[in-house]
Amino acid sequence: MKIGIYGSIDVGEVRDRSIDYIAVEQGTFYLLNQGITPIIVIGDMDSIEDKSILDKFQIKLYSPIKDDTDTALAIQYALDHNYHEIDLYGVTKKRMDHFMAVLCLLEQYQNEKITIYDEYNKIYVLQPGKHTIYKDYYHYFSIFAFDETILSIQNAHYNLDHYLLKRSDPLCVSNQMNDNHVIIENSDTILMIQAKK
Repeated sequence: MKIGIYGSIDVGEVRDRSIDYIAVEQGTFYLLNQGITPIIVIGDMDSIEDKSILDKFQIKLYSPIKDDTDTALAIQYALDHNYHEIDLYGVTKKRMDHFMAVLCLLEQYQNEKITIYDEYNKIYVLQPGKHTIYKDYYHYFSIFAFDETILSIQNAHYNLDHYLLKRSDPLCVSNQMNDNHVIIENSDTILMIQAKK
């Protein structure tokens, strides 16, 4: 099953209005502004000044003193309720430490289908295999290795043939597709970022 999670940063409209959404604190307001009522609001609520609005929603309240971020708790809630495809919004911009924590979660849950969206980017994991990736309305794509991977890229501005991409290697930043798709083959899990101009 698929669900959306909207975090505490406004990153614009959601892509899929047909699914349920979990709100993380301020994400409540960003969803309401789009006419979407979250099925639950998750967090320690330290960023919400007027807490009376929360009386209208189911709340899962956590202590501000905790080991996990609110986003991590929301992802875990979704997985615990058998959602294994997650569209994730509101986690880019501003606090880079929190964004790095989200990238850690993508690696931690690399066997789940979690996609980060904002106004400019689509970020997700590609499991080992051969993939056809479509441009949609993204101009660039970049690839990063979680561990070492043998990587081949076809039908791109910069092609590769069985290149050993290491975690510390930024070679595959800012590539472009030759037409509407690119073919990627990877031996190990990789992080894929598609970006607009």
